[in-house]
Amino acid sequence: MKIDLHVHSGFSVCASTDYVEAVESYDAAGINFVLCNHYNALYTVSYGGAYTRADYPKRFVEEFYRTHDLGDRYGVKVFFGIEVALSLPDCPYAEFLIYGAQPQFLLDNPYIYELSQQELYKLCKKNDLMLVQAHPFRKEQGHFPHDLKCVDGVEINCHYRFLREEEKVKEIAKNNNLIITCGSDFHKKGQEGAGGIICRDVANEHELKTILLNNEFEIFMR
Repeated sequence: MKIDLHVHSGFSVCASTDYVEAVESYDAAGINFVLCNHYNALYTVSYGGAYTRADYPKRFVEEFYRTHDLGDRYGVKVFFGIEVALSLPDCPYAEFLIYGAQPQFLLDNPYIYELSQQELYKLCKKNDLMLVQAHPFRKEQGHFPHDLKCVDGVEINCHYRFLREEEKVKEIAKNNNLIITCGSDFHKKGQEGAGGIICRDVANEHELKTILLNNEFEIFMR
């Protein structure tokens, strides 16, 4: 099966495609996906966002279930994921993808955007999850590799507006014994399936995480 590992719906305000259009687009493309909406402090009212700290994780999970249930009706598997943004000492805005989690993980740990990278990685290991640095070479937005001992993988990101930096990602993955993942960073129609993986059929987030950690997949890009 094909899985795009990095998809946003309109819940992420930077995305112009709502969850219905996302599912319809991926159904037409014949690709399943991980819904990795943005999760960061900037979405809370304290920073001018729409959600209270208490309401944010609930709304995030509700968006996933809407998308997941619609995917079931279309025959598209939608997996739960999180793209969490951290404010780090060397960078105000670094993003990490969490794979293998169930929605309850976020409800139980609603303020993960306040953690350090090391704390987040420790929490992921405690819960048998995978942590991947998203688009580690997106210099256009000030992103660069952070603590490579506190991630399981790095991403080749296929967003249409930014450089993929495929060779740089491969180099740091090789030098630090990291898994390479790939996703489209879908934000609007036409982006669906720009990148992802091909693997055996997987039924749930835990199986997907296991396949990723065991490197039992091939990457596709267009």
